[in-house]
Amino acid sequence: MRAEMQDRLLSRRSQKKLPLTLPDGRRVIRLFPDWGREWPLWESFSERYALAARDLPLSRELAADLHQWNAVWQARDETEPVPEGWIEHGRLLHARMQEQLDELAEVRPDFEMP
Repeated sequence: MRAEMQDRLLSRRSQKKLPLTLPDGRRVIRLFPDWGREWPLWESFSERYALAARDLPLSRELAADLHQWNAVWQARDETEPVPEGWIEHGRLLHARMQEQLDELAEVRPDFEMP
């Protein structure tokens, strides 16, 4: 529900050519993998949409860990189950991202699948 409300707000702001920020001034950065993408970082409604680690003030260590986590996803066949421990590792990465980006963005863990 929260994500849907944020998306409606950001969509309207995008249509009006306003900064893509929440009422508290922060951006929404989404964390999830996608086939063929090097980085699991996204900003909906922005011109770039797909982000790279260099687009955000992330530590080198966290950027490397995100890249490796995404590589694990990319290495599997789409019909294979998510590797054991991958979701839990993503939760830890999400927490680290939120800590590093807290003043800049709310990080949404969109990798959690129903």
